[in-house]
Amino acid sequence: MMTIFMAIVIILIIAAICDLLIARLSGKRLLGYMASFLITLIGLPLVLASVISPVDIYAIVVALGIALMWWFIYLNLAQAVESSLRIRMLREIDAEGGSVDIDKLKLIYNDDRLIRIRLKRLEDGGAVRLKDGRHHLNSGKLEKAAHFFTALKRLLLNRRSQFDV
Repeated sequence: MMTIFMAIVIILIIAAICDLLIARLSGKRLLGYMASFLITLIGLPLVLASVISPVDIYAIVVALGIALMWWFIYLNLAQAVESSLRIRMLREIDAEGGSVDIDKLKLIYNDDRLIRIRLKRLEDGGAVRLKDGRHHLNSGKLEKAAHFFTALKRLLLNRRSQFDV
């Protein structure tokens, strides 16, 4: 049991380090997330199959389920830290020595600028493309994912978007 626990912890640490390294070196967060997911998904069963004797498929599946749940928690924490406006504003205030003028924050965080920044990130990441003045999803898989999460939000929150009242 301790071997399984240690394998999960070590694989998740390796996955997180790889995610951070890839993201910092390439500048592409999605690539880091995918790499860390694949390390967890493929690496853990391989490690467990090599250290557990005899190989217990049930233990490997359960350990993989636990590891993927912890990976999902890591993913949400990493994304929250990176995308949260409040966290970013706190970084801006800290970078200015602990205080910043409200007009400077309004200049940085106006709606049009935020939308342009986010669309630029989506374009740079290959998620969307600009064609005839409109942004289009770049793949059918992304479109299906968008529909899935919109349906999930509608089901759980009875809203299509965070801007619905």
